[in-house]
Amino acid sequence: MDLTAVTLPAGWVAAAWAVALPVLLAAVRVAPWLRFRVSEPVHVWYGAIFCLVVLWSIQATVGEGFTFHLLGVAAFTLLVGPSLALAGTAIAVAVNVAVRDGLWANAALVWLTMAAIPVGATWLVLRLAERVLPANFFVYIFVATFFGPALSLVAAGIAGAAMLTLAAGWPAELVFGEYVPYLIYLAFGEATISGMLLTLAVAYRPQWVTTFDDARYLKGR
Repeated sequence: MDLTAVTLPAGWVAAAWAVALPVLLAAVRVAPWLRFRVSEPVHVWYGAIFCLVVLWSIQATVGEGFTFHLLGVAAFTLLVGPSLALAGTAIAVAVNVAVRDGLWANAALVWLTMAAIPVGATWLVLRLAERVLPANFFVYIFVATFFGPALSLVAAGIAGAAMLTLAAGWPAELVFGEYVPYLIYLAFGEATISGMLLTLAVAYRPQWVTTFDDARYLKGR
């Protein structure tokens, strides 16, 4: 759900900024910026941010103002890692708010629901897969690049639905009865697109995918 145009109480807005700013600053502080001394990684990062802005602009509206779009945040996270993904999505959110003439006060909450939560869900799935599943190429493809993106979109969608109910005062039966079921279809699309793109990237440009380790997934080390 796009929260950029939803009027929210000042308390929720302030709380969102209080949470988002420390998280974003911590991500910027620990992000591996030295990687950008080489031109290719920075081009991948900027290109992925541009793709997010374009993807978020392709929206559909259902019912009384329920706006849907794919996220692409999970794929971005698997490409560049969580800290750079958090920093990059902050730029994408700012551009999205500016282009759509949204409410700048809501930017922190939008970033938390559309970026921070999906990044966290994607990273959690990847780390759990690395810990409990075999070091296998197909584990990375089917678990990290398919299941991870699906879960990240569902998590972001439920978080957005919760904000509409708790903060904006929309009826829970309307939000969770009319909006949340669409997440099943969107999750499948998110998983399919992210999995296909990352599979191609791993096959043809593995150096672009920082979370893919040849020694682990191809040699089983």
